[in-house]
Amino acid sequence: MSSADTTPITPARFAAALKDLSVPMLHLKVLEIRNAIAHLQYSNDQLRPFAAGTAVASSVAVAAAADHHRPASSSSSSSSSPLPGEPDQDCVDAIRENEHVIARMEERIALVRIEVEERGVAWDEFASKEGTEAGVARGREEEEEQQQQQTRRRQRQQQEGEGGEGEEEEITGVAAQVNGATAAAASPWTDGTFQTGTIRNGEVRIDAQPGVRLNGGSLSDEQLRAAMEERMRQMTTTEDDDDDGMHL
Repeated sequence: MSSADTTPITPARFAAALKDLSVPMLHLKVLEIRNAIAHLQYSNDQLRPFAAGTAVASSVAVAAAADHHRPASSSSSSSSSPLPGEPDQDCVDAIRENEHVIARMEERIALVRIEVEERGVAWDEFASKEGTEAGVARGREEEEEQQQQQTRRRQRQQQEGEGGEGEEEEITGVAAQVNGATAAAASPWTDGTFQTGTIRNGEVRIDAQPGVRLNGGSLSDEQLRAAMEERMRQMTTTEDDDDDGMHL
């Protein structure tokens, strides 16, 4: 199927489609259109000598050069090669069709320019092939940079999430250590759960706990020593007087 058998996109639809393209993509679109125009112009340059009758090619060569461009209805219009000095009608038709396509593509470039300038971007960097290629390269670099930033952001979020879990485990471990130390310090022999004493003459005497004062606080070394000596004296007296009482 030749280009003459297809319905090209209308200028209005093409202009509407440009709205969704980024500036780098507009650069790429202009580059594609210009490459297509250059290809058609080169094809016309090759066909023009035959269309003017200044050159004659074999029927196979002419068909290969022109069949892609002419309408299907005219595919059998020429059954033989033209004589020297006569224009080749197939080449004439192909050149004419190429020129129509080139005009349509130039109109699309004009629509791209309108879209670019409406966005406040200078058209100078679109004006040449070199500038357009540079714009495409910059667009690709920006896209790669954005992808790298997104990758770094995801890695940082993952690291922060793993760090938060480690911190929570550390806090839990510290809390367990503190609770364990508290439990170890709260011995039943020192917190008043278990107490010792003597029964003498029917009177119960509870022994004082070493290192603890009844009014709160801790005993000094001197007070602790005196309490231990008093305790030893009580134990000695109890052992000498077994008939008076029973030691718990």
